[in-house]
Amino acid sequence: MQIKHKIILWFSSLLAGSLLVFSVYVYFTYAALRQRAMEGWLERKARVTEQLLTTKGEVVGKVTTSMAEQAILLYTPADSLLLETVTGADFAPDTRFRETVRKKRFLPFSYPSPRHDYPKEGMALTYPGPAPSPDGKEYLVVVTAYDQEGYIRQKNLRDLLLIGNAVALTFVGLLGYFFSKQALKPLHHLIDQLQTSPAGPAPFRLRPDNPGDEVGVLAAAFNDLLVRQEKLIENQRSFISQASHELRTPLTTIKGWLETSLTYDSDAAGLRKGMSQAIRELDRLTGLSNGLLQLAQIDGVTAGLHPLDLTEVLLDAADTFGEQRPGQVLSVSFGDELTRNGNALLVDGNASLLKIALANLLDNAAKYSGGQAIDLAADLESPERVTVVVKDRGIGLKPGEEEQVLLPLVRGSNAGTISGFGIGLTLTHRIVQLHKGHFTLRARVGGGTEAVLSLPLLPPSNAI
Repeated sequence: MQIKHKIILWFSSLLAGSLLVFSVYVYFTYAALRQRAMEGWLERKARVTEQLLTTKGEVVGKVTTSMAEQAILLYTPADSLLLETVTGADFAPDTRFRETVRKKRFLPFSYPSPRHDYPKEGMALTYPGPAPSPDGKEYLVVVTAYDQEGYIRQKNLRDLLLIGNAVALTFVGLLGYFFSKQALKPLHHLIDQLQTSPAGPAPFRLRPDNPGDEVGVLAAAFNDLLVRQEKLIENQRSFISQASHELRTPLTTIKGWLETSLTYDSDAAGLRKGMSQAIRELDRLTGLSNGLLQLAQIDGVTAGLHPLDLTEVLLDAADTFGEQRPGQVLSVSFGDELTRNGNALLVDGNASLLKIALANLLDNAAKYSGGQAIDLAADLESPERVTVVVKDRGIGLKPGEEEQVLLPLVRGSNAGTISGFGIGLTLTHRIVQLHKGHFTLRARVGGGTEAVLSLPLLPPSNAI
């Protein structure tokens, strides 16, 4: 079902329900008022009969007939019929009914009449009369009548409400159609743009009628998504191009060295030299391939995270780094907030991946520092987050390259001849994202770069 049809249906249903409730309220309110008015009229007619009685218990005069099928029955205290205005009336109170009236003294009632669609109504009551009976018994009067005019007005009101509701619902349906069409017009405008968008290299963007309304916000979000998708596609193309180039270069070099050795090297020393160059290029190719595989595999990691102590991961990464670069000075420190806290740095993570991320940062810091000391520091950013910073005193990054170097196979413009593939920072960035953290690069005061990892902490109650 289309949205405009849902709007029409809901709009009409809500209004129809409101009109129905209001109509039922009006109809039954009028019916109750008519019934009370009829009961009041019947009571007055019954009370009038007391004025017709003499002290001797005789009836003098008559009651004016002002209601359709009006009938009056008057009984003496001895329960004998004293007055009957209509002979053969359609209601004849039996003994049991009269006894009930004498007990209650006042009884409105109604009964079905075969000649009418609505019931006839009556009133029965007792009064002492001009000469009360010594034994306390009273006169009993029963008045019945048919409220013809009242029922006609009630029926006319019912028909009017039914016709009015039908007309109102028809009008509401048309109004709802017009309203839904106008409300969804901006969406239809966007759909038309999508269906008629030209195919080509030129970037496509939605143009909303009103950028400030909800449809405009939706169009802006869709345009932002298009920008990200275009950027992702461009990055993928760049990655494929650079990866192809990076893989082709060592393969071409290896082939060249092997062909040269086979053609020109006739002694063992020359062959060993050619094979050594080929092995170095193979090592470079292996390192690049491993980096690309790690980068591809990290995107598929969705499990394997469990509570662990980040302090142990930091110390383990520092020890491994010291073994790989024995001459490199590494300073490890923990901040005052972390020391005063005294709790373990519990994070929901994968120890192997976090160690890879820290190893990449430490290795980069060592490569670009030219042998100068590097720092590894950890401290509490807040009670819920921990920050790990790797500082170097190397060549740093040029302004504006902090985001670019996080892309695959992209290196700083000042990297020069320093070995590397441009994969380590990308891998670190994705590992941190996997752990719901943040990773940023910033210039260090005094020269060099600071790599900052921010990770969410688990509550201390989560045991490892």
